[in-house]
Amino acid sequence: MAFPTTPARLYQLYHNLVTAWIFTGGAYGAAACYFYGAVQGSRLLTLITRDQAFTAPAIAYLQRLKWAMAGITMMLCFILPQVYVAAQAEDAPGLIIVAAAGIAVPFVLAVFLAILQRLWAIALAYKTANDVIV
Repeated sequence: MAFPTTPARLYQLYHNLVTAWIFTGGAYGAAACYFYGAVQGSRLLTLITRDQAFTAPAIAYLQRLKWAMAGITMMLCFILPQVYVAAQAEDAPGLIIVAAAGIAVPFVLAVFLAILQRLWAIALAYKTANDVIV
């Protein structure tokens, strides 16, 4: 398991223990959110496969997936202090831009999932209204 050695190794390289621990917590928090999102996405795909896409549980899974992406974004923000320390030590200012771009990807996915959740809820309302009429 790499968790106990990660802060020590980062401290050896960059001599900043606080950012090393923040980086490690953010990385493992992002991994936990990723696996939670993977489970929710799998459950959502199972519902879609069973032709139950426009049901309340599907919208709930979509909402959980959205929050998992938001959690990944927040946890990846915790790696930025260590990235800044590394960029200063290695004289690589582009490293900060690359890290920010990596953080932007789950943020954009979270926004897309929020829009998709809203559209999915509207489609469910239309489906429910049509089922009542017929």
